[in-house]
Amino acid sequence: MSEDIELVECSSCSSDYRPDELESNRNGDKICADCRIWCERCEEYDYADNSRYVQGCGTYCEVCADNYTFWCERCEDTYSDNHSSYEVADIGVYWCEDCCQNGATWCDSCEQYNRDECECESGGRLINNYSYKPHPIFYGEDKNKLHFGIELEMEIRDNNLSDSAEYIGEMLGEFVYLKEDSSINSGGYRGFEMVSHPATLDYFADHKNLWTTLDYLRRVHTARSWDAKSCGLHIHISRAGFKGGAHTHRFLSLIYKNSDKMMKLGGRSSTYAKFSDVWQYDEYDRPYFTLANKVAHPSRAMTERYSAVNTQNEHTLELRFFRGTMNPSSVLSAIQLAHATVEYTRDLTLSDVKMGALSWEWFADWIQANNGRYPELYMRMSRVDKLVLNSKELVNA
Repeated sequence: MSEDIELVECSSCSSDYRPDELESNRNGDKICADCRIWCERCEEYDYADNSRYVQGCGTYCEVCADNYTFWCERCEDTYSDNHSSYEVADIGVYWCEDCCQNGATWCDSCEQYNRDECECESGGRLINNYSYKPHPIFYGEDKNKLHFGIELEMEIRDNNLSDSAEYIGEMLGEFVYLKEDSSINSGGYRGFEMVSHPATLDYFADHKNLWTTLDYLRRVHTARSWDAKSCGLHIHISRAGFKGGAHTHRFLSLIYKNSDKMMKLGGRSSTYAKFSDVWQYDEYDRPYFTLANKVAHPSRAMTERYSAVNTQNEHTLELRFFRGTMNPSSVLSAIQLAHATVEYTRDLTLSDVKMGALSWEWFADWIQANNGRYPELYMRMSRVDKLVLNSKELVNA
């Protein structure tokens, strides 16, 4: 006759377990395997919630992470205090050693790192260092706090970067800034990345100077992005615009479960925008779909930055699957797609999802019903089945 064993409740999830299935933390709390982690610093068990992965060291508990690590604001990774870090003087933050060496400038006069060339020597620049990241300025108001930012890489094929940059500054002011990008250099052409501050969909749609600027650069300075080898368009979506983790999960599911259509709309299949990072393998090497590692908090997300939707940023989700384009309607279509995927999934219920609400057909019907809100996207989606992935001829699609 087997002996009755008194079960013990996990202090985190409140489920009952055999005593030998639980471990105690420093406070004596009993924690199950699903809810605990082993801290590589204090070498004790603790709650998995609020633990942090530390580069080169492993997982730290919340106490050790708060007291013995630092966060690099450039690469957005957590490091041990033993890892070398330096103050970047012009923005008053600390970066890890690699980021300082690769993204900051050492001023021999001031004997300190600066994000850009020190003003005592450079006198300011039209095109900033790749690591340049000013404090965001939000344009427009949205009831759901939904803002977008664009990063558009372009080649200036007449190689007149100075005049191009001056024109952008005159037309768009502080709404955008320019950054160097070493990857933009195909066929001897130089270029830069044009980055906007966060703005609402309506603000983008009404910003005539932005669309005039793209057209001018294309005509006068032969700026190119779609038919350049390494230019992309990235759309950042504010995390504040989501209702919570379940909404984020539905949003990601819509995009990844319709990856073929998303790649056609985006115009490319790229190793810099992988859709394969949501597939894992079970013990029998069978693939299965999971978004768990992408929905997790950025400090604990075990996913790739170079994925279709980059979830490693603290304040934004980044859509990376768009081919670069100088066509104003195509850029606006991409922003509309970002807006539509968030709003369509906002209030879907579990019953909706089970009935097929995350299918392309349902989403396309919703876009058709809301075509007045998303005119450029609606026109592009109506032709999606005819689009050929990576076709250069689709520049006006």
